[in-house]
Amino acid sequence: MQQKLGRYAMLAKRWAWLVVLGIVICGGATYIATLFMVPTYQASTTIIVNLKSSSSPFDSVNASVLAVPTYAQLLTSPQVLEPVIAQHQGLTLKQLVSMIAVKSQSNTELIELDVTNTNPQLATDLTNQISQSFAQFSNEQFSVNVQVLPAVFPSDPASPKPLLDSSIGALVGMGLAIALIIVFEWSEDRLVNIDEVHKLLKMEVLTAFPLLNRKQRQKKTHEIATVQESYRMLCARLNLLQQSNPFKLLMVTSAVAGEGKSTISANLATFLVKSGKKVLLIEADLRLPTLNKHFQLEKRLGFSSALTEPWSQLEAKLTGQATEVPGLFIVAAEVPLRNSSDLLQAPQVAQIFEHFRNAPFDYVLFDTPPLLPVADTQLLAAYIHTAVLVVDVSKSSRKMMTHAKEILNKTRTNVLGVIINKSQLAYQGYGYGYGYGYGYTSHYLDDAEQQPDIDASPTLSMPRLEVPMPVPSSPFSVYPEQREP
Repeated sequence: MQQKLGRYAMLAKRWAWLVVLGIVICGGATYIATLFMVPTYQASTTIIVNLKSSSSPFDSVNASVLAVPTYAQLLTSPQVLEPVIAQHQGLTLKQLVSMIAVKSQSNTELIELDVTNTNPQLATDLTNQISQSFAQFSNEQFSVNVQVLPAVFPSDPASPKPLLDSSIGALVGMGLAIALIIVFEWSEDRLVNIDEVHKLLKMEVLTAFPLLNRKQRQKKTHEIATVQESYRMLCARLNLLQQSNPFKLLMVTSAVAGEGKSTISANLATFLVKSGKKVLLIEADLRLPTLNKHFQLEKRLGFSSALTEPWSQLEAKLTGQATEVPGLFIVAAEVPLRNSSDLLQAPQVAQIFEHFRNAPFDYVLFDTPPLLPVADTQLLAAYIHTAVLVVDVSKSSRKMMTHAKEILNKTRTNVLGVIINKSQLAYQGYGYGYGYGYGYTSHYLDDAEQQPDIDASPTLSMPRLEVPMPVPSSPFSVYPEQREP
């Protein structure tokens, strides 16, 4: 609570000038505007309706109270207003009705008649004439006793009221200033381009996935060329990093939920297999397992059960479940666990991860929970040591990303880089020497797809020349700009 109050106090000091400016501009503009407005005057009168009843005075009062709303509507009827119009040349029924406001006082015999006009004398005359015409009409047609209190000449205009209007304008200005502050604070806490992600986190941007439209979201990954290339670039980068600094266990995590890390984990595992690697994918998000949405998984012992059963029964069952993708195996979390943080601190967890380190795979990927809501990923980081951070700039603010980085630093996790997901930033180029800018990727692929298919049938017209390719001395000699510092 104190932190929130401190933040509000800081924001108040930071943006006080904008609030004052909004009050001064809107309040002052309203005051100046009222000086040029034509004043209008309102004359009012009170009409008392009394229905005569032969039974008792009490019944007469009740009948009068019930009849007041009906008689209030008669005040604007042509039968009442036409005698008044006849006394004022050039006045029309529509004009007169627009000047009138009728208010029936609830649970009383009173009707208030207000007439507004720029001429105070005319407003007073019209009010008295309408009330008298109404009294005469009601007495003749309905045999009702109608009494009228004469209207008083209005000496002060009903509008504008400079002080009141200026106060309202100042409140509106303050509201607009607060709205702008909220917008500025929100936009300032959001990243605008890929350069800002790199500068904020001081991590390499491994790849970026575009924000797909509704039509694209109905397609599969292999049907969207730009997405495929993003995954291929990510796999190539991971393979190069693995050669320079060997690792096997890799966790895919994010700051908050909903940033797409599970989808990226599933697709990354698939594309790594296509690049010639053997991959084991572990569903380590034990609270909300979702890999069954991406793969057809059998119901069998998985990572959830591995934390609750004796080690002697598990070693042979953690080799993974084969999938339709040759070379890809999955250890699922078949049962959601609410107490996963407690189970991840069990003594046998070390044996489980030692098994994964010795497993015959090139990569063991872990789809972990988000960093900020729960402690599971921090516990997993004690055994995995290597991670990639998925960032959806529409969900994670600067503070969230910074906090996630601090958590990873405290666990001494080697963060290979950032994967930007579901963002329009993917179409913006950035210059870190990582190959083509993303702004050119879609154009290049579109041009490539438009090329005609080449006939692959053998031909004798041109001999094929065997040109030996130079073998690079290191994985980075072909692309020196990718050399690690």
